[in-house]
Amino acid sequence: MADRKQERHETGVEGWELSTSYYLDEADPDILILRRQDDSFVAAFSAEGASREGIVEAAKEDYYKSLQERSSEGEEGEADDP
Repeated sequence: MADRKQERHETGVEGWELSTSYYLDEADPDILILRRQDDSFVAAFSAEGASREGIVEAAKEDYYKSLQERSSEGEEGEADDP
């Protein structure tokens, strides 16, 4: 996996108001791909039309969705406990 990280082009998210759990993959000059720290896909944007606000909003939506999923999984587990 270390080799893969060296081959791709990444833009840090400092100053973009994003958690360090997200980064922009710029391997393709026409497409910006928002990814989680574990390399999983979140969203894709046109490199020409992407806005800072749109990218930050996509990251926030993904983050809150993951929190909701974790919360609902925890509630289901509690209901099953004797």
